[in-house]
Amino acid sequence: MTTARHQRPASRNPRRNRRGFSLIELIVACTILVLVGTLALPRFFVVESQREEKIIVAVEDLLRMFAFRNSAGLQQVSLHYVRSQGTLALWIMDLNPQDPEGPRVWQQDRLSNPVEFPEGFVIEQALVDTNALTDDEWTIATNPDGSRPRIELALRGRKKSAEIVLETYTNAPLRSDDPRARVLAPIDLHAEGSGYDPW
Repeated sequence: MTTARHQRPASRNPRRNRRGFSLIELIVACTILVLVGTLALPRFFVVESQREEKIIVAVEDLLRMFAFRNSAGLQQVSLHYVRSQGTLALWIMDLNPQDPEGPRVWQQDRLSNPVEFPEGFVIEQALVDTNALTDDEWTIATNPDGSRPRIELALRGRKKSAEIVLETYTNAPLRSDDPRARVLAPIDLHAEGSGYDPW
């Protein structure tokens, strides 16, 4: 007894066996990707802008700590910037832990954290009493007599930039882009003819 084997007839359309995306499926997928991109990209830029704003505020806080430590303590303090590492740190002239009886040495302040800049964020210009610091690594120190210089820092990132000024007579740095900030310029009353006027 012979049994007949039924073989499937070969498909007449060889394209039917291949599985792929139709044109409509591709259009729908691209539309979804475009919608997700338009919703996600603005948030990414807002996050980057907020991160740079936090860095600017951290630099302001470090300048405030620099001024406070100078006015409240007896030790010299300094700001130390290294562009290649992207850090701005507060240093203090303190006892050497290895040799407490020896001379004082510069070391990083233990009471403040250094500011670490994200990629693309730099101190573009630093002015100390109107003298520009042009190196990629610099230090701004207070004077041994307790006085300190006027400091002006120009910060630049991808989304934000700011200029921060720390005057010699105040402990609060001011941002030039803040509409509430007003830097007072000294007035020579004698030059204006008002030197002997009653107050």
